[in-house]
Amino acid sequence: MRLSSRKIILYTGTIVLLIMIIATRCLDFFFFFNEDNRRYTIGTFSGIGHYRGTIYKFDYKVGDSIFIVDTRFGLHDKDLNNLRLVVKYSKRWTEHSELLVEVVPKWVLAPPKDGWKQFPPDINWKGAELDTAYMKKMNLEIP
Repeated sequence: MRLSSRKIILYTGTIVLLIMIIATRCLDFFFFFNEDNRRYTIGTFSGIGHYRGTIYKFDYKVGDSIFIVDTRFGLHDKDLNNLRLVVKYSKRWTEHSELLVEVVPKWVLAPPKDGWKQFPPDINWKGAELDTAYMKKMNLEIP
């Protein structure tokens, strides 16, 4: 059985594409978002765009730079103007980020200077700048 040149090109292209997909996912997991390079910060809603559907844009700040991350996730039931979500970004390449659909409580004013090293809700937002007056008023435990 002899393969035609068209099938060889198709199989080769498919294999190359699969290798590229696997390599980029491995880079994310083992290099950009490994335990040492993964950081979390707060993303604030900045606008809505439209390209084959609605795109929600969020700004996040790392150091003195502001970056944009977007999502197509349905946020239609949220108060967008006051919405703040957790952003996961890479310390090695700060523009490489993912918007996590975890709402930041009102009493968390700002993240730590270098971002959280752990997922903030899991550590009760430790290290953040907190609005303690609001927390006392709402009878919330101050971490």
